[in-house]
Amino acid sequence: MQKLTSPFDLIKKAVNIFTQKKNLVFLIQIYLPMAFFSLLSVAQSFLPASIKNSTSVWLVLGIGLMQILYFLTSVLVTISGVIALGKIVNGKEELSIRKTYKSAWKNYPQLVYLMLVLAVIYIFGFAFLIIPGILFVVWFAFSRFIAIEKGLKVKGALLKSKEMVKGIYWKVLGRLIVFCAFTVLTQMVLSMIPYSMGLTVSSLCGGLYMLPLYLLYKELETV
Repeated sequence: MQKLTSPFDLIKKAVNIFTQKKNLVFLIQIYLPMAFFSLLSVAQSFLPASIKNSTSVWLVLGIGLMQILYFLTSVLVTISGVIALGKIVNGKEELSIRKTYKSAWKNYPQLVYLMLVLAVIYIFGFAFLIIPGILFVVWFAFSRFIAIEKGLKVKGALLKSKEMVKGIYWKVLGRLIVFCAFTVLTQMVLSMIPYSMGLTVSSLCGGLYMLPLYLLYKELETV
C-alpha cells in the first residue's frame, strides 16, 4: 500500500507556506476579487427588509446577474489560485499577479466547462445516493489541478484524477474529510471577526484552503 503524508502534516505544511510574508501577500492579491463579492454580500445583509423582500423584476435580474458574475469570477480566481500555488510550491517562478492572471485566462474556457461538468456530476451523484456523490468527489478531486497544470481536456483530466486515486481511495477520502474540517473550523474562527467582516477575510484565504489538497496532489504526482 502506498504511504502518504498524514493530513495533519499536510495542513501544517500548508499553513507554514501560506503564512510566509511574500506568499501571504501574493495569495491575498490573487483572491481580492472574491473579497469584493463578500463585501457585497455583507452590504446586502444591511439592506432594509422592504428591499430584500422585494419581488421587483429588476432586482431579481440584478441578483441573477450577480450570481453568474460571481461564478465566472470564482472560476478565474480558482485557476489563478492553482497557478499561484504552483509558483509558490515549486519556487521557480516570479510571483507576479499580472502574469498569473494572464496564464489563467488562457485556461479559462476549458475550466468553466470543467467546473460545470463537475457541478452536474456532483449534483446527480448526491441527488440519487450519498455514496455515488462521495465516490465522484474523491475520484475527481484533482481534476482542476490536472486540467490547469497538464493542459488536459475535461475528459482527460477526470480520467487522470480517477487514476491517481486508484488503490488509495480510502486514504484520499480520509484526507479530504480532514481538509474539509480544517476549512470549516478556520471559517468558523474567522466568522467571529465583528461587523460581518469575517466572511471577507475568509474569502482572502482561498489559497490556504486549497493548499493541503494541492500538496497531496503534488505528492501523488511524483509516485
